[in-house]
Amino acid sequence: MLHRFYLIALALLLSLSTAAQVAVRDMRGLTREQIDSIVRPKVSPQGAEQLVAEHDTHDLGNLSEDDEPVSHTFTLRNVSGKSVRIQRVRTTCGCTEAAFDTTIIASGATTKVTLTYDPEDRPGTIDVNAYVYLADGSKQPTARLSLYGEVHDSDVWSHLPQTMSTLRVKRKEVTISELPATGKPSVRIACANSGERSLRLKASMLPAYATFRTEPEVIAPGTEADIIVTIDVAKLPKRGDTLRFPMLIEGIAGRPSERTIYVNIKK
Repeated sequence: MLHRFYLIALALLLSLSTAAQVAVRDMRGLTREQIDSIVRPKVSPQGAEQLVAEHDTHDLGNLSEDDEPVSHTFTLRNVSGKSVRIQRVRTTCGCTEAAFDTTIIASGATTKVTLTYDPEDRPGTIDVNAYVYLADGSKQPTARLSLYGEVHDSDVWSHLPQTMSTLRVKRKEVTISELPATGKPSVRIACANSGERSLRLKASMLPAYATFRTEPEVIAPGTEADIIVTIDVAKLPKRGDTLRFPMLIEGIAGRPSERTIYVNIKK
């Protein structure tokens, strides 16, 4: 568990400033609390007397992996009674870039910090912090700004990972085991039509003891279905304990190797 924490911390530290990256060399010698203080430092107790954000959190809402990077601008006011200078703004994720419009902020004046989040290849919960550091000698940040939200997988058929042209399938190999002495047991393979035309599928290369069908028979664009393979036990050959045969799916484009499903039968 601790090893996993080090790996996560390492990934975060690699996205930080040069000074933070130097600390990676000695990370093995740091305690968990010390690493956490680098990755997610505590805001200085005097922070509220220096820079105050009108709002320090922002909900980015629901995004898709295909969306363009989105930005939000935070406004911070200098309430310290004297001019302050921003040294840097550090984010906790390489997915987010930070920019600020003013380096020196007079007393009573404001500055804007813009965080830009890129959702590409980052499905899941958004939980990003940006830390504002002043050039006042303090090692602690003066303010923390946060983004949160959710990034949805852009592939709506991600639960059907195998691709056969416009047909998405759960798997390309199935096993039927514990056959009854008689009857016609079946196995189902979840599939979907990811294309723009309806599919009517058939299978070639089937042995005499196997049949193929889909439910529904015609798979409309953007809908899910089942491929059903049925075995007639009475027609199975007597030899061997295990049988294996390929099914070449017809009705979709692609090379034979790309549209073949294998069926194993354990007698």
